[in-house]
Amino acid sequence: MATAKKTKTKSGRARKGATEETGKRQNIRRPYPRLPLEKALSVVAAIKTKNGGNPLSPALVAEYCGVSVTNSDFVYLLASTSQFGLTTGTTRSEAIALTDLGRQLAYAGSHSEEELLKKQAFLSVDIFKRVLEHYRGSQLPELKYLGNTLKNQFGLPEPLHDEFSRVFRENTQYLKLTSFEGDAAGGTSEDIEQANDGSASVVIGQPKRKTGQVCFVIMPFNERSSLYSKGFFTEVLNSLIIPAATEAGFEVRTANRQGTEIIHSTIVNEVMEADLAICDLTEHNPNVLFELGMRLANEKPVALIHAEGTDRVFDVDNVLRVLPYSPNLWRTTLEKDIPSLREHVTATWENRGKSETYIGVLRKLRTAK
Repeated sequence: MATAKKTKTKSGRARKGATEETGKRQNIRRPYPRLPLEKALSVVAAIKTKNGGNPLSPALVAEYCGVSVTNSDFVYLLASTSQFGLTTGTTRSEAIALTDLGRQLAYAGSHSEEELLKKQAFLSVDIFKRVLEHYRGSQLPELKYLGNTLKNQFGLPEPLHDEFSRVFRENTQYLKLTSFEGDAAGGTSEDIEQANDGSASVVIGQPKRKTGQVCFVIMPFNERSSLYSKGFFTEVLNSLIIPAATEAGFEVRTANRQGTEIIHSTIVNEVMEADLAICDLTEHNPNVLFELGMRLANEKPVALIHAEGTDRVFDVDNVLRVLPYSPNLWRTTLEKDIPSLREHVTATWENRGKSETYIGVLRKLRTAK
């Protein structure tokens, strides 16, 4: 009997521990709607259809949406609609009411107005807007890279990363969002608007104090080999290059990554006129090497980098210093690589005109022959 009682107690404790752990996961606060906007709009439709846009009881809203008023899915649905700024009220309220935005959306005068208001609802969720702006569009990197950014820059707990990624993608696909577009929900930065207007380049980072110095980033848009997962270069840009260059006092610009990889005349001008360039030689991308050649031919300062393990590019690596960085992009490696790149950028800038250029070395070799 004593043995049986002991086993029962252990079993009971194990179940309690499991319940507590599950509760901890369920109680993590989500700074975003759990359900996508498309589903949340069913609540707006219910209030419009059932009661002419006037407040409607939770029971009737649930009936219209085809779910029980006591079902947890309905709780999530109302919470999501509220987080999108479309309604007020919960399952315990007397009625669910439309907000001003919800009413405008319910009675939009045209398809274009309706689409604009939907995007406004999506962008009213702060973390959706910030992530869209951070990546300058809806294309997110692979989860292992995305997770680093969500945790380090947005403070989102790791258990929510997969769910956030799924909900974000569902919303942007539904809204056909590819780039960060301006709207009435707080607007966007001028630089992002320029990118959406079709500009070939975009400002992506500002130093804490204005120096007037511009750094143009020359790097691949997409991964071409199996060595690097989708989104790798986007993460290199956001997590390594931008922090290092802005800390060094530069405004950071690059090509509009939502556009084509064709080298526009404006890109040529940016490459040539920027005070400094950072060039990532990883994968030996042809466009990157072409733009690098223009910088070198005109004896403009350029800080060269590549992922560890990258093969050398002709004689460039023999004459010019190329700073390697860890392709892992972990928090621990970034803590080391960001200061190293900042120093590399600063040294390249401060030594401009002092040390012999690559073209100067080649000319000397030609003269010697």
